[in-house]
Amino acid sequence: MGPVPPLSVKSQERRSTERAPLPAAAADEAGLSPEARLCVLQEMMEEAFISLDAHGCIRELNGRAAALLGQPAEQLRGQEPWGAWPELAGTVLHERLMTALTTREGGRFLAELPSRMWLEVTVRAVGDETWVLAADITRRQQAETEVARTEERFRQMGERFQVALESAQMAVWETNLATGHVFRSEGHDRLYGYPEPLPEWTHERFLASIHPEDRPEVESQVAALFSSSMDAYASTFRTRWPDGSWHWLISRAKALRDAAGHVVVVRGAILDVTALKEAETALQEAVRTRDDFLSLASHELRTPLTSLRLQLQMLRRMAETVPGEPLAAPKVVAKLDTTERQLRRLGALVDNLLDVSRIQTGKLDFQFTEGDLAAAVSDLVARFADEARQAGVTLSAQVDGPARGRFDRLRMEQVVSNLLANALRYGAGSPVRLTLTCEEGTVRLVVRDYGPGVAEKDRERIFERFAQNPNAVHKGGLGLGLYIVRQIVEAHHGRVRVEEAPGGGAAFVVELSL
Repeated sequence: MGPVPPLSVKSQERRSTERAPLPAAAADEAGLSPEARLCVLQEMMEEAFISLDAHGCIRELNGRAAALLGQPAEQLRGQEPWGAWPELAGTVLHERLMTALTTREGGRFLAELPSRMWLEVTVRAVGDETWVLAADITRRQQAETEVARTEERFRQMGERFQVALESAQMAVWETNLATGHVFRSEGHDRLYGYPEPLPEWTHERFLASIHPEDRPEVESQVAALFSSSMDAYASTFRTRWPDGSWHWLISRAKALRDAAGHVVVVRGAILDVTALKEAETALQEAVRTRDDFLSLASHELRTPLTSLRLQLQMLRRMAETVPGEPLAAPKVVAKLDTTERQLRRLGALVDNLLDVSRIQTGKLDFQFTEGDLAAAVSDLVARFADEARQAGVTLSAQVDGPARGRFDRLRMEQVVSNLLANALRYGAGSPVRLTLTCEEGTVRLVVRDYGPGVAEKDRERIFERFAQNPNAVHKGGLGLGLYIVRQIVEAHHGRVRVEEAPGGGAAFVVELSL
């Protein structure tokens, strides 16, 4: 409240020696003198009241002021406030009161006491006195300080958020359909190719920037947001910049509805994924280039291999038909055998490369015909007998037949061939056993060796491209054989796995429903 009216000097002198007693009851107020009424008013005030004389000594004060200074009013009269409370000396309150006493000019200011209490102080010169009203605004000041701190934290968070958005080439936006207000973060317009924010942003401008091929899907999603219960959508589209270049954006939006289900606010975020799309396109092109190379290399390598194989076969026939010739010498024959085996292995590697390139392009061809899988497996085991003997490996087979069904004979021979070659190579010279059984329409093919086996953690990985068994004693090949086996078996609607064989080693199991 404001300062009370001044009293006459005579009246002031009368109450300087003794304060008028407060009324005991409301009925007593009628007979109060003006001085007594003033005392009552001072004690009822929310503010602390102090009257200072020309020397800055306390002439009068109310109970709140006495409590503030921490001494009874009788002891405080005649003292300077900073004499009664020495910690006040040098504070803003002390300096401002001394200035008011000197200049006789009033004013209003804020002051913090040593007790960390905040006061809103009003000073006015009244006669030869200086009246001081001090209101405790500590809670208000603390609240304002906390608000300022909160605003500063939010400002800093906003700056960090904006930096994060710009670093990620991302922006956020919000449209309030009730008020028509559209908010968009600073980098929003830059994602559409505008270096500086536009005066306004409209839905029509947004749609006009979208690639014609992408626009129908985006319009459909936006329409569904308003015509159905769908509350969110995500779309990827190309947007045309003013310079004519195309950029990829991902937009995600969420709708907030009122009690009637009508959309009132739509919020969203957009992200520039142009670099990601370009990297994806480059990667796809690199994969296509690699597959084209593998296909070309495979075909080119097959030509000299075929020629070499024919030449070796001619040399072998010459050695067999003309025993007296030097070509029939045991060492020459052994060399020819070794060369032919290596050519077969090289041919298998080339075939694997070709098959991988076909698998990647979805062009691995199959010719399904009716036949006996047991007979095909028996023939292949017989062809592998010589290779197993040369490798010093005992190869045995138990083939229960017939196993009639519809399958691709050449591809299934490739499966058996890859499994046997794998067992001969990684079995560490241990015996290899093949079994084929038929039971209730299911054919079960097992190729087992007694080598180091395959650790459980690697039993899925070894069917991936270029993967090899880390436990193998002798490593070799391209790591494609088992990958191709799985592709062929799955194309026959079967499955293949590797198990730990009783007594050690690995057992590759193929199950087919022919």
